Amino acid sequence: MKTPGLIPYSALLLITMLACSTITNLAASPTPSKLIFEETEFVDTCQGESTPEVERFAENGQFVMNVVSPSYIGWTECTGAEYADFVVEVDATQVSGPNNNAYGILLRYGLEADAFYTFIISGDGYYAFTIDGVNYTDPEFLVEWTESSAIKQGAQTNRLKVVAVGSSLKYYVNDQLLGEVQDSRFSKGTVGFFTGSVEEGNVRIAFDNLRVSEP
Repeated sequence: MKTPGLIPYSALLLITMLACSTITNLAASPTPSKLIFEETEFVDTCQGESTPEVERFAENGQFVMNVVSPSYIGWTECTGAEYADFVVEVDATQVSGPNNNAYGILLRYGLEADAFYTFIISGDGYYAFTIDGVNYTDPEFLVEWTESSAIKQGAQTNRLKVVAVGSSLKYYVNDQLLGEVQDSRFSKGTVGFFTGSVEEGNVRIAFDNLRVSEP
């Protein structure tokens, strides 16, 4: 005959184990990264001036760069503040133009400097990591152009991310880690966008949902 109101020891032990497991899982949940900067409308940020070679403007809640001339690059800074260690993310959409192009993230552009890092992809499915700037005739490649199936080709949207901590620069496309660069030349700087044409001009890229957070 069972005594009402008593829980068998085995069941009590199981309940205790499940409760401990739940507490452990809750304790192990990652803490969301602190947001440093966010832009989704681009009304007052990334407002670089247009030139005959590169058009820069906000449209439909996105920041658009159109490199009109062939074999030309343009960039835009989006943050007035300099950041040292951070995570930068952005949605980049190739709106129109040839797939043989270059577009992506500019980072650690010092306010007193004339060079910066870029993590760039192309419409035909390649990525590279470079140093570029005002006085560079050609970029310095820290990672040469490399093909990746993680990149959506043509007129599609790719989510780009760089995690910069000290000399470590990890780069992602669509949440897939593609690699890591070690370089300590630029320790802090602003964040922005980069777009370039190769053999043909009129490379139009729209950037959206820019986030900078603590690593």
